[in-house]
Amino acid sequence: MNQRSALVALFTLMIAGGAAAQTPGGIPQPSAVTRTAYSKNTELFSEWRPLIVGQATRLTAHLTRIGDRFTPYVEGKVTLTLTIETVTVKASADGPERAGVFRLNVTPTKPGAGRMVIDVAATTGPEHFVIDDVPVYADVRAALAKQAPAETGLVSYAKEQSWDADFATAPVKVYFPGPAHVITVPSTALVRDGTTLHVYVQRTPERFEFREVTTRRTIGDAVEITRGLGEGDRIVVRGVEKMPRP
Repeated sequence: MNQRSALVALFTLMIAGGAAAQTPGGIPQPSAVTRTAYSKNTELFSEWRPLIVGQATRLTAHLTRIGDRFTPYVEGKVTLTLTIETVTVKASADGPERAGVFRLNVTPTKPGAGRMVIDVAATTGPEHFVIDDVPVYADVRAALAKQAPAETGLVSYAKEQSWDADFATAPVKVYFPGPAHVITVPSTALVRDGTTLHVYVQRTPERFEFREVTTRRTIGDAVEITRGLGEGDRIVVRGVEKMPRP
């Protein structure tokens, strides 16, 4: 292939790539929706394009076994049930497309706020997740009108990267809830950046905020945090040395 032909081929691919981000009518596609849920043993991280009535949408469910180290599910069946009022649609995946990644295609038939139930049947036991207030839109324009601005300044770390690494997240520990509460994190969660200390705060299982914190004292293997974290924050506690910096 000569240089001109190569440039034409590249230009064609660029056009095709740009068109893929739009609907046939030239309307931009809404950004993906993500939801995360936890059980005692499993993390469910699901993502999908906003659900539109009559349009088949592929939902990706990342399933992770949680513990001292996070590992992907390598087998199992996933069933999705989406209910809006009395109307129900179902989808299922008989196994992972690749380790940890299950794909399901769902076509909503009614607009409104739905309840999504995801059931997992695996050799280690069943899991049951409920995701409320899942919007289904009448058309793409309605979905775009509700789209929130994307967060900026976050660090990306794909699930596949975390599965390949010695990696785990956990909620911060809170003692004495109330005005005098004490928050601690494992010492392994702290990252020194020059003269300051930071932690990676999870916004989604693939997006993290590199947040500065202030510490006070060490309590065994934990460190007390006096500024920068709050109850409900989930942070990286294992594998911070492999995380990218902002």
